[in-house]
Amino acid sequence: MRSLQIILRGCILCLGLGLCSPAAAAPRMIAIASIFPVADIAQQIGGDRWEVLTLLPAGASAHTYEPTPQQVRQFAHAGVFFRIGLGLEFWLEKLVRVAANSALLNVDLSEGIETIPTPVPALPATPPKHARREARPEPHPMSTDNLHVHRHTGPDAHYWLDPIRMLRVVNRITQEFSQLDPEGATHYTERAQSLRVNLEQLHNEIIQRTDGILNRRFIALHAAWTYFAPRYNLVQAAVVEPSPGREPSPRYLADLAQFMRREQVQAVVIEPQLSTTAAQALARETGARVGLLDPYGGFGVPERDSYLALMRYNVAALVKLLE
Repeated sequence: MRSLQIILRGCILCLGLGLCSPAAAAPRMIAIASIFPVADIAQQIGGDRWEVLTLLPAGASAHTYEPTPQQVRQFAHAGVFFRIGLGLEFWLEKLVRVAANSALLNVDLSEGIETIPTPVPALPATPPKHARREARPEPHPMSTDNLHVHRHTGPDAHYWLDPIRMLRVVNRITQEFSQLDPEGATHYTERAQSLRVNLEQLHNEIIQRTDGILNRRFIALHAAWTYFAPRYNLVQAAVVEPSPGREPSPRYLADLAQFMRREQVQAVVIEPQLSTTAAQALARETGARVGLLDPYGGFGVPERDSYLALMRYNVAALVKLLE
């Protein structure tokens, strides 16, 4: 019954959005994901049985986004919503309330994820210049010697940028699709297994690409790489914007520039979704190189139109920046 209700709602939503015609042979069920990387993973698992919509448009940041009236209508008819959780979608509660869809399955994908605390806006003490590669690196972006400097305010939300943690996301989405649509369970399981193989291959590729880098530290525009960096023995040494989407103070930038000179950090990572003014000024002040990394990607974005392509793009850009 639940599956039939979702199919009917999906057909209504498809017609309302112009996604299908009345003559369409098999209307797809509707799922919504807050960000593109999750939407792409869900679409790969769901295949032709699901239409997966993305809330966050290409070029937007979840840290500064405001939902549109059209997205409220999408929520009113969707069967399941996949969100990152951990406070990333701070605007979600109001959106769900306005949509008034009591049958919507609201899935927090962070449940069961091994999280890492978010560093507070304080510059780190001197980290070791050459991190030693461990067989299984400790999942924390800063040296444990500096934890007294980096107090934390809660779990960081950017776990989707770690392919290994995304394996758990694949399992969760597969489970939810199978419960909502038992007839497609085998279909979802097979597609998920193929996706797991691809994620493990991606993980091994990144290890190989990053293994020979000598200078492994970089300054991030904001703390997007808190999970990615320690997974591959890299160091997100500090951030330009302690609060994403808000310009840092002149005093903070001056201290950050001093830190970069002292520690010889010569790489600054910017993002297409946030203003790069402060980061570019910091790079000019310190002589650092600037590289563009993208935490989100998007459908139709060249070289970043799937989760796997997005991660390969980011790895290539970061390796080029640090070499």
